[in-house]
Amino acid sequence: GVHMQHQSRTVEEVVGRIARSQHGVVTRKQLLGAGISKEEIRRRIHKGALLPVHRGVYRVGHRAPSIEARYMAAVLACGDGALLCGRAAAHLWGLVRGSAPPPEVIAPTERRVKGVVTRRSRGELRGTKHRGIPITTVPSTLVTTSSLLSSENLARACHEAGVKYGTTPRQVEAELAKRPTAPG
Repeated sequence: GVHMQHQSRTVEEVVGRIARSQHGVVTRKQLLGAGISKEEIRRRIHKGALLPVHRGVYRVGHRAPSIEARYMAAVLACGDGALLCGRAAAHLWGLVRGSAPPPEVIAPTERRVKGVVTRRSRGELRGTKHRGIPITTVPSTLVTTSSLLSSENLARACHEAGVKYGTTPRQVEAELAKRPTAPG
């Protein structure tokens, strides 16, 4: 079939469109929502066109995953409202140097995802997007990582935040006021 050929091209296009906006990563839920059948998803996994990263999260294509793809997959695996946080967020924001830390995600619900450090948020989560990835804000990221960084690295991170994103000490203080029990 000619019909089959056309249909698979449309599937290709749909998968490609979702993947392009998410660093080459798609979720099962997004694929089903776009009208791609479970059978079609299974066939693509079998062919190696969809590469499982986490449960219900796949990479499209065989290029080595970028750090953005790894972080995006981790956030997507943790469900709606999840945000990249902690050291991983500090790395993506460019506030700390060195190699990329493992993904760290904060989510409204309890999650267990292999290879991902997960936290459950106690209060309301206010995030933003950076390079298309849902992530904690710069002030929030600074507060979360403050207890993990040496004072020298924290000073540098605060300096970077000011230079790159115009983050002010007042914004960080406002963030601290919301989280009086935060370590660091």
